[in-house]
Amino acid sequence: MSESADTARPARPPADERCGPGRPEAELSRLSFGGFRYDCRVLRQPHPGTVPILLLGGAAQDKYAWARHETRLARIATVVTVDLPGWGGADALPAQYGMDFLADAVGHTLDATGVRTANVMGACYGGVIGLRFAQRHPDRVARLALVGTRRTLPRQLRESFSSGVELLRGNDHHEFARRAAELFAPLADRALIRRRGAVYRLLERQFEQMTPGQADRFVKNTERLLRHPLYDPVPVPPPVETLFVHDEHDRFSSPGHGREMAAALPGARVAVMEAAGHMIPLEPPDEFTDLLLRFFTDQPLDDLPLSLSAER
Repeated sequence: MSESADTARPARPPADERCGPGRPEAELSRLSFGGFRYDCRVLRQPHPGTVPILLLGGAAQDKYAWARHETRLARIATVVTVDLPGWGGADALPAQYGMDFLADAVGHTLDATGVRTANVMGACYGGVIGLRFAQRHPDRVARLALVGTRRTLPRQLRESFSSGVELLRGNDHHEFARRAAELFAPLADRALIRRRGAVYRLLERQFEQMTPGQADRFVKNTERLLRHPLYDPVPVPPPVETLFVHDEHDRFSSPGHGREMAAALPGARVAVMEAAGHMIPLEPPDEFTDLLLRFFTDQPLDDLPLSLSAER
């Protein structure tokens, strides 16, 4: 089956997405890749200061998850968010499809939106996809920001993910939500983490209220992580600028994971956010957006706020 964008005009965005002061109107498009339908959303900036910004979220994030960040990002660039196959309202993607397929779906998304080269930000699961995209299509990535990404899943995490799959298959959303929220925003951790309680409650509610379709997609996406390697040791060819962003108290992907991955990529940097856990886009959202704005416009990172530190 050929992979092409639907020829119909983009759907009219809901009222809360229409133009406001300094905010472009969102274009919504239904795309298809490999026989799987999925959705793309674009905020066009007619006078950009840098190439378009593509945001790839984690397993529980969809194309609307970046509303707080995109308002500022869209002031300097076109912003693309997407529900790849398996995400949001897209078709579920069976686990036998690996990271290469999703990376190529990213390339198809850029083709469909008329974007040749992009600044790519990938968070958690989205970081795995973003890195694979940069490895397979380095000429299409201007700068690469990888947030909370790791190379492998150790035995403990694999067991945790497997038990979560079984809970969802057994329709025990309550226990799954409790365990998932504790993994990504642990209340029991004594470390200082900003907005920890609010983020925990948000995650717990989101996981507990998953529809059957959302649970099925989440199961398949988790099985993909268990079935396929997260990381392909093929280096990202220069001159792709790469920044690993990690949180000081992230139990899922510590700063050490970022340093380990950065060591394999010439010139890569690591930024560490203090008083934050795994959910960095939610815990200090404004500082996170500041960091992306600096990185995607080639501003120096050596004078960051005290809550951030950047390393080469």
